Amino acid sequence: MASALLHVPTMQRTLSMVAVLTALVAVGCGARTTPAQDAAAAQSPLRDSRALLEQGEASFENGDFTRAQQYYAAAIAAGGKSKAIMPKLLKSCIASGDLRLASEYAETELARNPEDAHLRFLTGALEAQIGNKAIARNHLSQAASELKKDATVQFSVAIFFRDEMNDKIEADPYFREYLRLSPAGEHAQEARSSLMEQVQ
Repeated sequence: MASALLHVPTMQRTLSMVAVLTALVAVGCGARTTPAQDAAAAQSPLRDSRALLEQGEASFENGDFTRAQQYYAAAIAAGGKSKAIMPKLLKSCIASGDLRLASEYAETELARNPEDAHLRFLTGALEAQIGNKAIARNHLSQAASELKKDATVQFSVAIFFRDEMNDKIEADPYFREYLRLSPAGEHAQEARSSLMEQVQ
């Protein structure tokens, strides 16, 4: 589901570590649509999921992220493969600034694919960004447990606990795991300085 990083300001630190298909930059909000409106769009004469997908990609390339999101949602409703289209749909929502809608789509997809740890990580990061910290905590903790070899996930979850939950004790084992996996990594200095007891 996900493989590269978002590059956004420090305020969005948790989300910036989400593994998504391509790097995104946060932009202004577009007009909001609901999943119900998206499903209604699929009832239009244009029911070819491939054509809808192509329209979505063209809209995204033109910077019309809200329209892209509508086309991608319609493509899924028209029978397109959700696993292939959902990353594009989420990317469109994030690019349009509609993190709440992105989280709704992510939660729905996660309910269908609860074994997808990367999707769970993304869902948790989105929930954290919209302030649903309890839900985010559950998703992120589970994702970190399932993605034990992913240093980026470990660091991101540590940052969530340290900065969003103000819980350095809970963050500590994730920082330690990051350092074990990536002792000379990009975030090693920050991780070491965040430990409850310094590692020599």
